[in-house]
Amino acid sequence: MRKNMSRSVWWILFILAVPAWLLPPGAVSSEEEGFTPLFNGENLDGWVIEHGKPSTFQVAWGVIYCPGTTGYPAWLRSEKQYENFDLRFEFRMDGWCNSGVFFSAPLHGRNSLTGFEFQIDHKNKTDEPPSIKTCGAVFAAVAPASNPIGPDKSWNQGRILFDWPSLKFWINGVQVQDLDVEQNEELKYRLRHGYIGLQDMGYPVWFRNLRIKELPGKESWETLFNGKDLDGWYIEGKGATWEVKDGVIHAENNGSYLVTNGEYQDFELFCYLRTSPLANGGIFFRWKELKTGDRGNEIQIENTPDSDYPTGSLYNIVRSTQPDYRDGEWFPMQIRVQGSRVVVRVNGETTVNYDALTTIRPGHIALQMHMSGAWIDFKDIQIKRL
Repeated sequence: MRKNMSRSVWWILFILAVPAWLLPPGAVSSEEEGFTPLFNGENLDGWVIEHGKPSTFQVAWGVIYCPGTTGYPAWLRSEKQYENFDLRFEFRMDGWCNSGVFFSAPLHGRNSLTGFEFQIDHKNKTDEPPSIKTCGAVFAAVAPASNPIGPDKSWNQGRILFDWPSLKFWINGVQVQDLDVEQNEELKYRLRHGYIGLQDMGYPVWFRNLRIKELPGKESWETLFNGKDLDGWYIEGKGATWEVKDGVIHAENNGSYLVTNGEYQDFELFCYLRTSPLANGGIFFRWKELKTGDRGNEIQIENTPDSDYPTGSLYNIVRSTQPDYRDGEWFPMQIRVQGSRVVVRVNGETTVNYDALTTIRPGHIALQMHMSGAWIDFKDIQIKRL
């Protein structure tokens, strides 16, 4: 009995003393209370492969393995979306490697720019200063303070603590990022909620022991489109047809607007768009009515390189550079309006940051279809009042 008791005491002390990543399955350290496994060690239940095949991500010996046979833009995403959280995981590289862990990732579009990416990279030369591509970087935006990854074929511990506006990364227990996102122009307008994802960039990479603790949310979004019908909207003008097909607002031809019943002055708007070649339309904000021409301001939709105002432009005021997306494919658009400022992001790229709006008052959101023989699709339209 004494021997059994001493073994029990030893086991308890062991659990309390060692890091969670060394514990056997089912054991939980005091630091891991409140965490939920994201990976069951047996299959990809709770995950979805995007832009890949069943072999793009595999499970063996309690590990998620990406052989790198598909490559960009393939990724493995969580079924659930998250806002604020503490995410812990392990990753392994066997040599030359490029991968990443996405968070706040959209369903469509550039995950690493619309949301965020914890960069995973093989380079660990101590004579090279960390860069925006070094392991532990906020990819393409902020270099890590150091690069404490282990040698090839070793397991590394990663941690992402995201509690807007605070963003922190650790690698192998060393803190490499400590950011106030709202103080960084490259990050402050990115999504604050979305999917967790693992990236396939064409190189072998392994993941295990993924677990998450959700933290209280701070955002409140309103759904403008229910995915079934046009309840909450009305049509102004004639010519274009507006209908709902398979959870999508589909607009064809020229001449009319779909307008929200509600009015908004300061807000963030998020939606996915899909266009046919030569489509022309827009998203108006602070709209009053068509009859008097009081249409507020327009964010243009027109994927034509030589357009006076291509997609993402503040029509008739600021011309955007041609954003990176393809006709026939979904891409995200974000519009933030507050006072005299409007910020527009298309597929993770800021196309407008303008602070001289003159129409500052509540108004409707209006979708425009403005080209015969073309179409535009809209879905997942959400708004957050500021």
